[in-house]
Amino acid sequence: MIQIKKILVPTDFSKGSEVAYPVAQNIADTFGSTIDFIHVIPTLKYLNESIKRLGVPLDMNKDIYPRILEECELKLKKLMGQYLKEINMGKHIIKIERRPSEAIVDYATKNGYDMIVLGSHGKDEAKLIRGGTTERVIRRSKVPVFSIDSRFDRNNIKNVLLTTDTSELSLAAFPLAVTLADSYGADLTLFHVVELYGSVSEEIPRQPAKGQQISIYEGIISRINHFLDARKYDTIHVQRTGIMFEDEVIITEGEKSKKIPLYTKVEKGISAHYEIESYASDNADIVVMATHGHSGFAHLILGSTAEKVAQYLRKPVVTFRPDESDFKPADG
Repeated sequence: MIQIKKILVPTDFSKGSEVAYPVAQNIADTFGSTIDFIHVIPTLKYLNESIKRLGVPLDMNKDIYPRILEECELKLKKLMGQYLKEINMGKHIIKIERRPSEAIVDYATKNGYDMIVLGSHGKDEAKLIRGGTTERVIRRSKVPVFSIDSRFDRNNIKNVLLTTDTSELSLAAFPLAVTLADSYGADLTLFHVVELYGSVSEEIPRQPAKGQQISIYEGIISRINHFLDARKYDTIHVQRTGIMFEDEVIITEGEKSKKIPLYTKVEKGISAHYEIESYASDNADIVVMATHGHSGFAHLILGSTAEKVAQYLRKPVVTFRPDESDFKPADG
């Protein structure tokens, strides 16, 4: 199981940011996490230059930023006291940077956070489901990002959906998906799309007697257990039930074990992102995606499918960027 011990919550003090605070606390209740809040003050470069040109007797560094910093510190302390339990309350961080998204990602990476939890929109409302800052954090972060909107009901999570193109890169998010399903008492569904113009699942050997969907399904389950064994996730494995597309994730904790229902859906469609959005809109409460798939470095940070789903899906999305050690082909 993945442990989530350090959580970073970015905030711009907007209503959109607020939805993340209770979710972070809910996760902390399960894992005993420490929650830190971060606020980034955008550098007012052009305003500073304008003030200098006008000869106004103000200095941004001496007169403006200290006041902003003081005000932000008071706001952060108030929010943390209002939304967090004292046992989980960590530090408040204030940065002055030109690009808030880069400051958030860099701080999370350098300080060993296990998850970034943030609202899908802050003050930068956009036509996309996820605002500009959130989208850029998802795009750049090596730390898992949980983006949430105002419709999120943490008490009504029934199904966690993990998208997979059958590659080990996409399956690298499986332990995180299991962790979330377990913490919310939810089922877990694996979702794969066979694109009409071809997909990586074509690498899975076909058994004519079983047909395409069953061959892909059995290949996915085999690759998951191979991935878990290879990466030493000794407390998790998938157990076949004998019922096609319906299995169980077994989580072992010492001498005790528990089961999570595991379903596999293999759909055909013109585009993976459209089918994922369509299915998830009606059947998922949280969507988990690895931000690399079989396209690997072709899209550098986000594969095109994950990028489109993250931008447009009206559901909470957790993105996970696999470690470099996971960048190798899966065994059949």
